[in-house]
Amino acid sequence: MSLIKNDIPILEYDTNSKAVIMPGHSTNFHFPERAVMLFMETEIDDYAMTNKCEIIGQFISITKVFPVYKTVHNGVELAICQAPLGGAASTQIMEQLIAGGVKKVIATGCCGALVADNEGDFYIPTSALRQEGTSYHYLPPSREVMLNQSAINAIEKILINHKYNYQKCKTWTTDGFYRETKEMVEYRKEEGFSVVEMECASLAACAEFRNIVFGQLLFTADSLANIESHDTRNWGNNTFALAMNLAMDAVTEVQ
Repeated sequence: MSLIKNDIPILEYDTNSKAVIMPGHSTNFHFPERAVMLFMETEIDDYAMTNKCEIIGQFISITKVFPVYKTVHNGVELAICQAPLGGAASTQIMEQLIAGGVKKVIATGCCGALVADNEGDFYIPTSALRQEGTSYHYLPPSREVMLNQSAINAIEKILINHKYNYQKCKTWTTDGFYRETKEMVEYRKEEGFSVVEMECASLAACAEFRNIVFGQLLFTADSLANIESHDTRNWGNNTFALAMNLAMDAVTEVQ
């Protein structure tokens, strides 16, 4: 029996990979093997317009239409697509990319700093705390989900080649943006989490379940290092375009 029941609904899990509604059920898109998911919009639009990128698919949601572009980067064909905020929404996009043939994904976007740092500092998550809901639909209950080592290596190689400082880290994935209380933030810092965001654990769990390679390049925007004063800084806006190009470099290096 594939269904594992529990008194706590979020801990109920079905091992069956087939669902009533499967990704790609209403489309017949064919994407390159490598893709970049970008938690940004303006930078993608500017890149697509400048490079005259072909639209090779689109995902229609209640919120908006998400186009998928094809580009060639470092001689490698890639799909690039905006990823929406939050684990559930971004995982839907990942599922559709996988259904279209994607096997290697690098995502990039900003995060909140839990430690003292400079805005725009780079972090490579090696594991993600599963304090969200989506990952529990893909993997049995556990405290953290590990990130793929091949993807970590690829991101690290690119940052070293470009001589950017970075840290490997554990990231706290939450779907409660307004529930990052002082005590909870302190608890996460004591556990060794350096950053907080809203998608990594969900995407990593989906990737593991679907047997694809996934990694994420994070850069800090706001800071919760001082829990007495939330510092919005400039929300990482000066790093978005750079991170997009680094993610495209990285996905071409994934083994």
